[in-house]
This record gives sequence, structure tokens and C-alpha cells, in this order.
Amino acid sequence: MENQLTVHFHAKHEKYDGYSMWKWLDGYWGEDANFDDQDDFGLIGKITYPSDHFVHQAHLLVKTADWSFQTCDYSVRRFLGDAPNNIWLVEGDNHVYYSKQVALTSPFYTGHDNNAFDMGIRANDFDHQWAYQGWLGFRYQADKTSFKLWSPLADRIYLLLYKDDYSPARIIPMERGHGVNTDHHELNTQGVWSVTVDGNLKDWSYQYRVYHEQEFYQDTRDPYTIALSLDNQKSVIVANEDLQPDGFVVKQGKDAHWRTANACSAVICEMHLRDFTNDESSGVSPELRGTFLGACQQGVHNQQGNPTAFEHIKSMGYSYVQLQPVFDHHKTYSQDGQLLYNWGYDPKNYNVPDVQFAADKTNPLAPILEFKQMIQAYHDAGIGVIMDVVYNHTYSSYNSPFQLSTPHYYYRMQADGSFQDGSGCGNETASEKEMFRKYMLDSIEYWAKEYNVDGFRFDLMGLHDVETMNMIRDLLDSIDPQILVYGEGWDMGTGLAPRQKAAKHNADQMPRIAFFNDNARDAVKGAEVYGAIKAGFVSGAAVEKEVSQALIGSQAFAPYSSPGQVLNYVEAHDNYNLNDLLSILHPDDSLKDRKDRVYLANALNLSMQGICFMQLGQEFMRTKLYPTGENQTLTPDDFKRASNSYNAPDSVNVIDWNLVSEYQDLLESIRILISRKQTKELFSERRFEELHENVKIIENNYQSGVVKIALGNSILIFNNRKKSFKMT
Repeated sequence: MENQLTVHFHAKHEKYDGYSMWKWLDGYWGEDANFDDQDDFGLIGKITYPSDHFVHQAHLLVKTADWSFQTCDYSVRRFLGDAPNNIWLVEGDNHVYYSKQVALTSPFYTGHDNNAFDMGIRANDFDHQWAYQGWLGFRYQADKTSFKLWSPLADRIYLLLYKDDYSPARIIPMERGHGVNTDHHELNTQGVWSVTVDGNLKDWSYQYRVYHEQEFYQDTRDPYTIALSLDNQKSVIVANEDLQPDGFVVKQGKDAHWRTANACSAVICEMHLRDFTNDESSGVSPELRGTFLGACQQGVHNQQGNPTAFEHIKSMGYSYVQLQPVFDHHKTYSQDGQLLYNWGYDPKNYNVPDVQFAADKTNPLAPILEFKQMIQAYHDAGIGVIMDVVYNHTYSSYNSPFQLSTPHYYYRMQADGSFQDGSGCGNETASEKEMFRKYMLDSIEYWAKEYNVDGFRFDLMGLHDVETMNMIRDLLDSIDPQILVYGEGWDMGTGLAPRQKAAKHNADQMPRIAFFNDNARDAVKGAEVYGAIKAGFVSGAAVEKEVSQALIGSQAFAPYSSPGQVLNYVEAHDNYNLNDLLSILHPDDSLKDRKDRVYLANALNLSMQGICFMQLGQEFMRTKLYPTGENQTLTPDDFKRASNSYNAPDSVNVIDWNLVSEYQDLLESIRILISRKQTKELFSERRFEELHENVKIIENNYQSGVVKIALGNSILIFNNRKKSFKMT
């Protein structure tokens, strides 16, 4: 590997004759390296650290040829992924800077600007001066189209218009706004660039050419893109009337009859669209497998005649389906050009459905039209559609429309100019900054109003701030209070103060937002902890107290204000699914014992107070343990793929719909539990006051293997010794 690093060096007196570099690695050689270019900052040199592996830390210094001058030794962090690995050094300053803007704040930089990195680390001051609360994106009319982009520090911006080919047909200068109003940001246009172009631009594509400096520019898609060119590089101008498929109707409030009035009675089924129908056993037409239209094809069944895919969802009676990411995200391909599997948690364009899920891949509008057709089909069947949204990071730190249009603003930044990485994906967005908060609100409103989406599951919600999440909840309440909002409340990242995080431990600050209840999951199913497996109640673990607390509302685990904040689950796309974990923990179980454990886990999940969440296949013993060893044996890699299958092949992830025929008895038992959850009020109490009156723990003795709960006049008995559930 070359391990390239681009070094920018600013000399004190801005005289650059005779400078070179000395580079080395820990425990390895050192040698000269040269500068080969110059810009307004200083010298530029591209150096490499050849190695057979990725070099995370390298060293260098700047010197003169005779070593009469040399800087300090600089230790440089290198970043995986799409980072260009540029650094900026200033003579006399011992710090390594990973952004030019930060380097400009160095007291040793000639003409230093102490405010040059305000967008990164003094966002309140930056927002006060520059934030804007008007519309952004484009507004199309048949005789003209208007464009607006927020980029307050740009030197100048041009609109690039494309008709049919890859070269712009027109390049049009945009004008910076003149309105300065730091008290009313809807009037504060000084950071907004706009232009109105006469003529009919329908179906044209566009980009923005943003000059960050006099001679340096980057071309970018619009952050507010709603349709993409087929090469995914350009935004598309569309007329609203072209985005409405036949039969699609947006309904809110009481007209949205499929939404549950009481969230605690909801049963949500999580699915990935590719998994859902990609296997031949789905009975879906070959050309529709893995697509929006395949996910709503009617009358489908397996070879045994049992309902599959859309028909299975209807037959089970689920209240909602939750789709793993369907917005445009990063894709990888095999050497022969085949699209490889990806869960989709690599956001690129938040407001565009991904073309991979469209049956028609020749029409830029097909993903939009077909997704709306799918949503309408589910609504007509009385089922809501929830989107899994991933606003906490972007796939690229350096080539996202956010970074290309307004560098270092939309992300949480370290003081040295590098990206904070609480997401573990290379960066984390800054929801507390006014313009990314605005983006999240605008995006959520767009999906709710334009696509009639019924709920939002927030990936790594704990990376967002409490205020933003409450503003999202308030926004959706103004549209329809029955639209669901829930997310992963894990405590991650260091960019926010503890009480600012939209994490589960702050549930009391977000009374109308729900949180994944991992305490209940671990108590029932068990858990994977840093590679080790821990058993749960259905495997005989002595967690009677934890299970009983989950059954009565889980207030022992977090400061929940109501049962509606508790989203109970025993299985999701992350980690081993229930059946596979049980097969690892109990390799000698008979089929009956395994089924009994699965039923007991589902009975617990569907008896807990709060919202119920299930992963598709949980009800018919889905497995991701796909053997690749000799004689169909499971290898260590097979277990690894099954536990985190985000990029595993279809053979691991795909739904085998023949299983629904094998486990009809189990399906019927779980179907009854689902109906009970949805229709029996005692299983879905809305307030803790009534819950505590009607639901009480009778027995949860340590190591007894038995949990008994009084539910009104009934008794629920969960017994892990007998692997049984009874209601008397």
C-alpha cells in the first residue's frame, strides 16, 4: 500500500526556497521527501509510506537541505475510508491540523484568523450570524425554476445545468443574498446563494460549483436533492405532477385509519427489502424480486401454497412494517458488476429512494413512483410503513453534499480539524447546529407529507440532541400525532453533554419518543458482549427479576414517562437472531425444544407493556447460519457473518419462505399473540398509573425459572424449565 499523505506547509516569512521533508515510520526507515507545488497557504508535497498494511500513524518533519533548519517531529494520524489524508503544518506551531480552516487560526500563521473555524467549534456564534430558515433546494414552474443553496463562506457559486450528457449545457452564476437579520433567520439570506432560470427545465439535471477560494472549487449535488440522475452524480429537476402514481393518496389524522391510535398496541415487523422477496421461494415474479413492487405483489405463495412476502405480512396481522434503509446509500459491486449486499446504513442522499429497489432502473423517477405504490398498497391493506432513518452520519466525510457545499459545518469536529466519530462510521453529524437541525426537520417533514410515511426509526438516536428530537416530535404532531418516532437510545459519542443526548437515560426529557428496550432483549433472548455469548431467560438464565420488570413497563431500566416510550424486542437485524443464538446455546435441543423456546420468547415479547417490535422471520425460525465448510459444516466465518450480516451474501440474509410451511403451528400460535396484543387493552396500557393498578408481579423468585404476572383477572405464567407459557 502506498499510504499517501498530502502535506501543506506554511513558513513564517513565506519564503520557500530550499525546503524539503524527512519522513519515517515507527521502527522503520527514514528518507527525504520533496515538496512539488505551492498555493496561497504555502508548499504542497505528496509523500507515501510504502507498507504491506494500512499505516495509521506516520511521522515527518520539515527541514532545509543542509539541516540548518528543522521543525519539530510531527506525528500524523491517517484515516481509513474516503479521507484524502491532507494535513496542514505551520512553522513554529507543533500541532498537526487536518483542516485548512483550523490551520488559519494558528497564531503562527501569517494573517491568522481566529474565527476561521467557527463553523466547526463555535457553532452558536456561527449560526447566529449565518443561519437561514427559508426554503432550500429548487422550486419548479413550467416557465421558470428557482434554486437556493446555503453556503455562507463560499467565494462564489455557479449553477451547472445538464440536459443529456456529462458536460453542463449551461453555467449560470448565482447571487449571494443581501438580507442580514440575525434575530429573524427566515430573513437572514446573507449566507444563501440563489438564481431563477427562465424556461422549462423539467427533467434537466443540475449541480452546484462551489468556489471555496478564488481558484479552488468543488462540484456537488444539492443536499436537498429529491431525485437523482441515473449516474447518481447529479440532482434532477422534476415537476410535482410527475411524482404521483395512480391511486396514491396522502392521508393524515383520522383519515389515516391504518395507524394505531394507541402505540402500545402496535406490533412492528422489521424487514430488508432485498431479503424480503429475493429468494425464489417468495413466489414473487423474478423481475420484481428485491424491489418496492415485489414487496407489495399480491397473491404470492411458496410451492406448498402458503402465503409469503406481502401476503404473509397481511396474514400475520402486523400493524406496521419497518423498512431497513431505503433512501439512497453507498453501494458496492463485485468484479463482474453485480450489486453486493448492503443493509444501507451508509447515507448519501437522504431524500431520494434508492434506485436498487426500483424494478425500472432506466427511469430516474421510478424509485419515487414505485416506493409510493408500495406504501399505498400497504395502507390499502391496513398496514403502516415506517422508515429506518440514519441522520447520525454520512457515508463520506469529504464527498457528501454537506461537506462539499459548506465544509466542516454539518459535522461535529475535533479542534484539530478532524471529524468526531461517535458513530464508528468515520464521522457524526451535528444535530445541535441550526442548519443540520433544519435539514433533519425538513427531511422528516418531506417523507411524512410527500410519501405518507407512518413512522421513523432513528439509527443511533443517542448521537442526536434532545432538543432536535423533541422538535421532530412536535413537527410530526402537527401533521399527525399518531406518526411513530423511536430509535436506538445508546449512549455514544462525546460531542454532547450527557443531558443533551437523545439517549435512553434521558427518556424523561422526550416523553413522546420511544426507545429500543435492550434490557428486555438481553433478559429474554440473551446477548453478545464483545464476542462472548450470554444466555437469557429462555435458555434458563436466572433473570426472573429483569423479565418481570419488562412485563410491567420497564421503569426499572430507564426514566420512562409512559409505556409508549418502551419498544420491546428480542431480535432485530443486528446480532444473532433468536433462532441462531438458541442453536448456539443449545446445540443438542430437539426441534420441539427449540420451537418451545422460540414460542416462549415471542410470548414474552408480545406480553410486555409498551410497543412490540419483531424482525421478520422471528415467527418462523429464520436462520442466517449458512454453512460453507466441507460437508455443509459451519465455519467460524459463517458464525461471524450470521451475527452481523450487513455485507454478507444473499445466501445468508435472504428469507427462505419454505420455512413458513414447516412451522405453521408456531406461526398460528404467534398470530394469536399478535392479535391479543392489538385488541386486549390490558396488554397495551397507555399510562403507568393504570398499568400499576392492572398489572402486578406475583412471582419472580431467583433461579426458580418461573415468572407469574397478574393481568386484570388473568394470570400469565412463563416457565423456562418447562419452556412454556400459559394464561389462566
